[in-house]
Amino acid sequence: MSNIAHLAAQSARQIQQAQAVVTHNLANSGTTGFKADLYQAQSSYVDGGAVNGSAVAGSVGGGVDYSSGAIAQTGRDLDIAITGEGWFQVVADDGTLALSRRGDLRVGTDGLLKDATGKTIMGNGGPVSLPPYSSLSIGTDGTISIVPMGELPTNIVALDRLMLVNPPPEALVKSADGMIRVANMDGLEPDANVRVAVGALETSNVSPVGAMVEMITLARSFEQHIQTIKSAEELDASSASIMKLE
Repeated sequence: MSNIAHLAAQSARQIQQAQAVVTHNLANSGTTGFKADLYQAQSSYVDGGAVNGSAVAGSVGGGVDYSSGAIAQTGRDLDIAITGEGWFQVVADDGTLALSRRGDLRVGTDGLLKDATGKTIMGNGGPVSLPPYSSLSIGTDGTISIVPMGELPTNIVALDRLMLVNPPPEALVKSADGMIRVANMDGLEPDANVRVAVGALETSNVSPVGAMVEMITLARSFEQHIQTIKSAEELDASSASIMKLE
């Protein structure tokens, strides 16, 4: 294969990987609190010995867009959205601690406060466990209050406060399970400056229109690289035929 075809094939492979990332983002454009994945690539120049200085496209890993999504009002008392920077601390499916911006909360049959995917919400005192109650409310500072079952509406009891943290963005890492973490999850301290909006949810920060445009652009670029490979193969075949005639 000629250098032209080889370079085009390398680039086409990178475009396929980028398409997979964009497709994943688009599929989660309606997921509450979702943060878009990013794809990074760069040109590497090959040199040394008899090898010429061709540029080869290569992946240099991905990243995550941690920007906030829009706040959508729902009017539901257990829907909360972090306003500005900050994260909820939750228990992931594997039992480890993780970070989330998903605030569509509900009370499980075991009395634990969970999000819509079943992940347990952490409070400053550990997993938030609710005793029988007649009403439940969450303050803008994350304080969880209830009126115990059988008590007067004025007998409001503060149970706990949501574990709201705000580690630096450069410390955040998206794990293979899709959850956000830092190196030392147990070492995170609650941040009193993190605030929540009640009766609202943070939407995904993925723009469906932008993702569709990016997919179309990548698809066209992929087709161009495939056409380049075909043209290079035809050129190789023509050169071989000429050499045979000689």
